[in-house]
Amino acid sequence: MALKRPILGVITNFQHGVFQRAVIQGIKQIADLHSFEVIVDSIADEDAPPRPVSLDIAHLGGLVVISNAIPDEQIRGYQAVGVPLSLISHQIPGTTIPAVVTDNGQGMARLMHHLVVECGRRRLIFIRGLSDQTDAHERETGFQREIMRYTLDLPEEFMIDGDFSPETAARSMRALIGQRRDFDAVLAADYLMGIAALDVLTEAGMDVPGAVCVAGYGDGHESAQRGLTVVAADVIEQGRRGARQLMGQMRGLTMRGVTVLSTHLIPRNTTITPQ
Repeated sequence: MALKRPILGVITNFQHGVFQRAVIQGIKQIADLHSFEVIVDSIADEDAPPRPVSLDIAHLGGLVVISNAIPDEQIRGYQAVGVPLSLISHQIPGTTIPAVVTDNGQGMARLMHHLVVECGRRRLIFIRGLSDQTDAHERETGFQREIMRYTLDLPEEFMIDGDFSPETAARSMRALIGQRRDFDAVLAADYLMGIAALDVLTEAGMDVPGAVCVAGYGDGHESAQRGLTVVAADVIEQGRRGARQLMGQMRGLTMRGVTVLSTHLIPRNTTITPQ
């Protein structure tokens, strides 16, 4: 009889999301190198409310938690019983649980420099992510910081809801342009919401990038196809780093602290006019 492969668990809120898919891909690459099986517990698929974790935690070699999928106290409980842990796009202050994050502040600063300094834009719309996710909070905070840096005016109604959902972002954009169009750029907390905003602006007959520049956070084949300007980090590498942290703990190493991945700007046609 073949021996069972050790199991590495992954908890996420929606395994089919573009970010989650890429992280899981990176985790599986490292797990395969170490002959681990990966079991993904996706606790809130297809907009369903979150359900309890179904993984048998006691029989896992280790556990990766992606993006605030479960409460911090639940994660602390796993740590208390000795489960090796790694966090992706999420940190828990006051614990030694290692985490891998992207530099959201750096990413927002690079996008804002491009829009404000290089493209000359002063009236920016921001499309928010989910309020309870670390990435969304850090990106919104970074946006607000850059608004102050460049001494820009920011009407309250220029901060619109997106919830990391293209459908929500599109509804919010339609509602806004039904009331006012005195803006010259749209910056979305993720690139899929940026594409949704681009679609709404195009439907409304607004010139992109002439009248309105559009940019988003993160990158994927969809944004490349649509020519959307983005800032991006290597999300697959986030998964690889998280899995390596876990493997180190399982070998008895002490792993702690936060690994921060840098971002880079990818200017495309939604902010620059093709030559």
